[in-house]
Amino acid sequence: MQVDTHADKIQRMVQLRERLDPLRDFELWYWTSLTAGTNIWNAVLHMAGLTSEERVFSTIPGVHVVPQPDGTYRRELRGPADVSHVGWPPVPGQMPAHVQQLEAALHGLEEHRDPCLRGDRQPTQAIVDECDRAFERALAIFNQSYPRHAP
Repeated sequence: MQVDTHADKIQRMVQLRERLDPLRDFELWYWTSLTAGTNIWNAVLHMAGLTSEERVFSTIPGVHVVPQPDGTYRRELRGPADVSHVGWPPVPGQMPAHVQQLEAALHGLEEHRDPCLRGDRQPTQAIVDECDRAFERALAIFNQSYPRHAP
């Protein structure tokens, strides 16, 4: 996906997050944050030249669904393009400092996924605050990398 497309999605997700109550709507708020974070991750990786911004869709690491001229899609083995989550699949190459900082922020957000959504941990205001700080750090890195699309 192209950086502009990621930027548009990020902006819409940020607007949606603002309409949700983080505690009452935790699952929706969290998934919106996580999806925006994944788009931030992909956009910053593209801008850093670590992944391709081709119009292909990752299914599993290395396998992409690629649009064909006739409107159909075909699976192809390709190098890194959009990734599904921070760290999956791993991105080869030397990551600049801001990409490493983004990765750390997104890991901070993702650490609450399994216990709060798939486990039995009830979201608390402290968890919301932690997730929000991690997301805001990620968004700030994106905005510094791509200021013309700052939400």
